[in-house]
Amino acid sequence: MTSQTPKLTLSLSNKTPQKNSCQVYFINDSKQLLQNDDKTQNLLKNLIKVSQISGKVGETFLHFDLQNDTAILLVGVGSLDKLNGTHLQKIAKKIYQALAKTYPVATIYLQDCLDEIQFGQFSLALLNSSYRFDIYKSKQDDNTVLTQINLVVVGENLANYEQQLALQNAIFVGQSFAKDVANEPPNVCFPAFMAQQAQELAKQYPDLLTVKVLGEKDMEKLGMNCFLAVSRGSQKEGQLVLLEYNGVTHLTKQTKSTNTEKLEKPIVFVGKGVTFDTGGISLKPSEGMGEMKFDMGGSASVLGAMKALCEARLPLQVVGALACAENMPSGNATRPGDIVTAMNGTTVEILNTDAEGRLVLCDTLTYVQQYDPSVIIDVATLTGACVIALGGVRTGLFSNDEDVIFDLEQASEDAHDRVWHLPLDDDYQEQLNSHFADVQNIGGRPAGAITAGCFLSRFVKEVPWAHLDVAGTAWVSGSKAESTGRPVPLLLTYLYRKTQQ
Repeated sequence: MTSQTPKLTLSLSNKTPQKNSCQVYFINDSKQLLQNDDKTQNLLKNLIKVSQISGKVGETFLHFDLQNDTAILLVGVGSLDKLNGTHLQKIAKKIYQALAKTYPVATIYLQDCLDEIQFGQFSLALLNSSYRFDIYKSKQDDNTVLTQINLVVVGENLANYEQQLALQNAIFVGQSFAKDVANEPPNVCFPAFMAQQAQELAKQYPDLLTVKVLGEKDMEKLGMNCFLAVSRGSQKEGQLVLLEYNGVTHLTKQTKSTNTEKLEKPIVFVGKGVTFDTGGISLKPSEGMGEMKFDMGGSASVLGAMKALCEARLPLQVVGALACAENMPSGNATRPGDIVTAMNGTTVEILNTDAEGRLVLCDTLTYVQQYDPSVIIDVATLTGACVIALGGVRTGLFSNDEDVIFDLEQASEDAHDRVWHLPLDDDYQEQLNSHFADVQNIGGRPAGAITAGCFLSRFVKEVPWAHLDVAGTAWVSGSKAESTGRPVPLLLTYLYRKTQQ
């Protein structure tokens, strides 16, 4: 698989650079220039007056100086006191759109406008603005000329900004990979394709990453009957793909870490990888079913996070598990009312075959506990109920551990890949009581996202664990439906913060 993402490079400087580049300046909502540049002050003040730019967030004015072969872009950022990650994403997108097809090099004078966290959010947003996926179009958009953006900052913390930029570059590589995989059509992206992507990733980073794949015969021997209840309806064999990242052995000497004992217990990411979800026998409506190719967004984000981790080369032990299956109706498909036994011995009454994500996840969560993890974080496009609750803004966060909740919330704010903590009170568990088995796989319409989390919680009772429901955030819907690559920024920022503690 070849990414079509334009090669946009960001570089950092504390000096006023670069001739023959478009100069980008920020204007606040008081029409004041936020950067100090004595050489161009008068020209910029005149441009602000002539352009009648108000300085509101995302407003732009592009001025070409043909005589000197230069260009100036004024960009509104509103009030710095109210500048947040959403504003920075909008500003970055507007800058890229204004310059992508007009100038090959740009210089953005940030000076001291942004702190390190804001700088990271802005840098990633600039990079993400360059992403596209058009490999299946006969005529591709080849008019983009912008390839280099120089970011000018001042102050004594240049090394911290350089570290942030390196982190965001790694996140961008991983997030783009996640988008590429998820944007593939379902006749290309099925379970074996996911395994292939993981194996190719291991070839790129042989010193850090190893991969093993379990097929359906392996799962039968292990008693993973919940997983098999989903995959059995498809001609495409289900795959459990395990990516093992060994950063402690290879990298702690380089980083001179003395806290290797704390780092040796692995962090495990588990991704729901239903490469196409028809709903099975509980068939979905045809409207919008094409977007069900994105139901593997959880596994795509885990795959992307593992690639970003390899790029960042963090001194950690991490396992990424991709629970990949295709949910199809057929003569072999699971019926509503069937009862199967999970890997941990729990009997599950399957009342709705469209509640399949929790079935592939529960066996996978059981399996990965053999790694003796310090924490397990699963990522899944699990419930429409979470979309109703949180829309496409925040990911639903469920956990059995207060420290895990805090760490993920902090990482989500740093990355501006935000989460919202939802409850897992025991009271909700009663909705999963089955008349015939230990548990049923649905809890009814009330609190649907919560009861899905409650179902998963039954399989991780002794391990710190978090469940991220990304049903509303893994992709955008509509005529321009595409993957967002979330929550790769959250996952890698979470890992990065672990190395800083």
